[in-house]
Amino acid sequence: MSSFFKRKGVIAAAIITAVVLVCAAIAHFGGANPVSKVLRTVFSPFQNGFSYIVNKVTDTTDFIREMNGYKEENARLVGEINELKKQNKDVANYREENERLKETLELQNSLENYSTVAASVIAYSSNNWYDTIQISKGSLAGVAVGNAVITPDGVVGKVVETGPTWSIVSTILNPDNAMGVKVSRTSDVAVVEGDSELYSQNYCKMTFIDKGSNLIIGDILETSGSGGIYPAGLSVGVIREINSDAMGNLNYATVEPLVDFNKLYEVLVINGTY
Repeated sequence: MSSFFKRKGVIAAAIITAVVLVCAAIAHFGGANPVSKVLRTVFSPFQNGFSYIVNKVTDTTDFIREMNGYKEENARLVGEINELKKQNKDVANYREENERLKETLELQNSLENYSTVAASVIAYSSNNWYDTIQISKGSLAGVAVGNAVITPDGVVGKVVETGPTWSIVSTILNPDNAMGVKVSRTSDVAVVEGDSELYSQNYCKMTFIDKGSNLIIGDILETSGSGGIYPAGLSVGVIREINSDAMGNLNYATVEPLVDFNKLYEVLVINGTY
């Protein structure tokens, strides 16, 4: 079958070549002589057909050339769009970082009676939870074990280990951590501590709740100032669930920290008072 089409192709090519040569001869020896007139009459349809084919081939070639040009232009535009997207993302990240730093500076200025050190979060605990974090400042910056660590959103935790240029912070999610709190709405006092079953959900537990406390879901908790680590009035978290026993006595409340540990970049260490 393929040899058949090859022979057909050779014959077609020969015919086209012959037509081209005859047309060229007519153009070269043209005139008013009878032979020329006969040749023009006989080959006029072929000339028209050949001219049509040439024009179509030319049009197709131009179309392909234009399409290649469009493809190149499209590729260039796509590259420019991707670059603009990257630039916009960078600008958004810079704007977000600038806003965070501004809020941290405002918090630092608001703590007039305290000496503070700003630091960046550089690592999280190896268990993939947020019970401990590592920050970028240590003893050379005046950071010491027992210092409170906070953000504009609320309490992060306390320093439990220091190096010259780094420190380990035990967050309020850590089961080893506890702090005195009070309910902003009622001033009832209690204790917020980390819980081994809740910390993987980024929750902690409020215990030692007075029997007469009238807690509701959504209550905001703040530091009470007891214990000497956290200044009073710092935001801690919000009550998400209240658990009572069969007699209606409050056992504990599940607390969601106001600090978003998934997006923790900068912190403020309170390392003393003036």
